[in-house]
Amino acid sequence: MYRLTIIFLFVFCNASIAKDLKAKLRVNARAMKYSIAQTQEHIFEIQLKKDVYYHILIEQQGVSVIVYLKDKNNKTLQEKDSPAGKKRGQEKITFSPDSSDLYIITVKPLDTKDNSEGDYTISISEIPKKLQTFTLSQLTEDFEIVKNAYTETRVGLWYNSYPEFDSICRQQKNKLQNKMTALDFYRIVAPITSFTKEGHCYIKPSVETSEYLMQYGSYFPLFVKILNKEIYAVNDFESYKTSGLLISKINGIAADSILDEFTRIEPSDGFNFTSKYHWIETSFSKYYSRFLGSSRSFSIELINPVTKEKILYDNVPAVTYKEYTRSYQAFLKEHPGFSFGKPYLFSLDVLKNEALLTVNDFDEDEKDFQQFLDSCFNSIKENNIHNLIIDIRKNEGGAQGMEDILMSYLIKSRYEKYKYVAIPSTTYSFLEFTNYKNKGERLARALSKEFYQSYDGSLINKKGYYEGRDPAKIHFDGNIYILINGLTFSGASEFAALAKNHTNAVFIGEETGGGYYGNTSGNYLTFTLPQTKLVGRIPLCKFVVEVENKSVPFGRGVPADYTVQPTIQDILNVKDIELEFARTLINKK
Repeated sequence: MYRLTIIFLFVFCNASIAKDLKAKLRVNARAMKYSIAQTQEHIFEIQLKKDVYYHILIEQQGVSVIVYLKDKNNKTLQEKDSPAGKKRGQEKITFSPDSSDLYIITVKPLDTKDNSEGDYTISISEIPKKLQTFTLSQLTEDFEIVKNAYTETRVGLWYNSYPEFDSICRQQKNKLQNKMTALDFYRIVAPITSFTKEGHCYIKPSVETSEYLMQYGSYFPLFVKILNKEIYAVNDFESYKTSGLLISKINGIAADSILDEFTRIEPSDGFNFTSKYHWIETSFSKYYSRFLGSSRSFSIELINPVTKEKILYDNVPAVTYKEYTRSYQAFLKEHPGFSFGKPYLFSLDVLKNEALLTVNDFDEDEKDFQQFLDSCFNSIKENNIHNLIIDIRKNEGGAQGMEDILMSYLIKSRYEKYKYVAIPSTTYSFLEFTNYKNKGERLARALSKEFYQSYDGSLINKKGYYEGRDPAKIHFDGNIYILINGLTFSGASEFAALAKNHTNAVFIGEETGGGYYGNTSGNYLTFTLPQTKLVGRIPLCKFVVEVENKSVPFGRGVPADYTVQPTIQDILNVKDIELEFARTLINKK
């Protein structure tokens, strides 16, 4: 009888009866297990401290739940839920309160027919003060998985020979040491990812590493702009007047050395660096923290680009991740030119006989985009506009085929879009570490729908897949001016390449970040390494654009016919000299 009572109490504590529940949670306590049914709601109260990062973890065990984090007034601060039907796996929330107070976590099952009831565990913990270390054997295991994945998918073998790729892998592998952290390992693997020269390929620190840096890392307080391989500050910080000044050294390290380090770990398409510089700008402080380490303060040497006067600021305080994030968000609000709000914009000036079409994003609804373009080109036709400026300087691509919709208004006949699209295989040996774990057959079926094995053994696209569009009913016959830069990537760069070959377009700005002859993107495998938990993405489809103009060097982007780059003062004064240059060309017609 005594034994049965003990068993009953154990079960009761670890799997409460499925009913509405209100309970208190303790930070850093062991995970508690609960049962929940479709119509029920579990509410947990927790006392949290200001500016401390917490990791809320729910393990689903037979039920798919949605999790809400709320303040004491029941205002939702965050919510998380997996795709409907996913009854296993985790729901994670990382949160840092702005004030020490009571907070509420609500757990509810998703409202689906086959999600009646099940169990879950819940825990909340502070970010550990030290990163976990790994044995040389564990690090080597993860390293070999990355190398094998890149080799098997042939990522990096478009722009590199296998001996070149193998050489950098051996070089980086020799840097592995016992008791390294996942952050140490990331610093070793990131240059290999960059060496692939595939801008759609990435590798990121583990969640645990990212959370550690959010809590304990320190960040460089200045935001930057890279122009002509030089780094400029674009904001003031506290009493330090730095906006518009050239950064020459940080903590005694020359700015060009810092830039070399960061370009070594930032992937791009081919041998082109224009995209690297734009992406480094937005992640400069994060990269500094990851690769050059944390610092309580910074010694910053600056130069006035006009007077050439040197300015030295010692002991500039570092900022926390939360301070950095808030400051950057405030900066973007004050300087909207550094980001974009709407995916596409259109304006028309009848007196100047010009139209300006800005397409910032190709990752939008296809039907809405086509309706928008119908309206634009109808207005152009009705007003007899002969000059069209298309601005794709902030367009990093998006959904496959969106570039063809825009192209269809600029062509008179259908074009051959790709010479071919190829994949290395329909199955891979490392799928257990990817988003296709236990789904290898599903991946093979999906790829087999679009690709077939050619006579030479290669897997290329079937007829009807990845083809261009017929001309739209509304056609523009006038002069086309396209504004481009390093952020013009993926589908936007493909649009630029197609426009260069099939229209009279004049290109203004700087070389696109995306490859002129194509890129590797399309279907992706995302992986999580079993030991260090680094997260990466591998593109599978090699898109080779069909071009008649073969004057562009291999591995480069679409070149500008007129290279126009603003100065730091142009940028800070919101002077759009690329657009002004296009209008100057129009006026000369």
